[in-house]
Amino acid sequence: MIIPNGTICAKVETGGGLDANGNPVKPVSDWGFQILAYIKTNRYSELGVSDGNSFRIASYEVLIDEQPFRASHVKLATKDRILGEFPVMQIEKMSAVGAVKILV
Repeated sequence: MIIPNGTICAKVETGGGLDANGNPVKPVSDWGFQILAYIKTNRYSELGVSDGNSFRIASYEVLIDEQPFRASHVKLATKDRILGEFPVMQIEKMSAVGAVKILV
């Protein structure tokens, strides 16, 4: 059991494929339900600059209670702010402690 300090939502795509005439149909993206999570900051910097534009560099380690979890993108939030939307780098099942570790 984890001690949550935030939430994680997985991006879910539905639909898509081909219609009756064989034309492509764009899938619809939406955020799934919120899962309680422990979010730990691995790296955070607002010092990135490219072509005169500043950007934020961030990576997080997220722990959730053991459950099936598959996602390519997630949205992270703490109790007081939204951290952002991130691509998932790695998902690791940690059976010994009953958790799933997600690196974003």
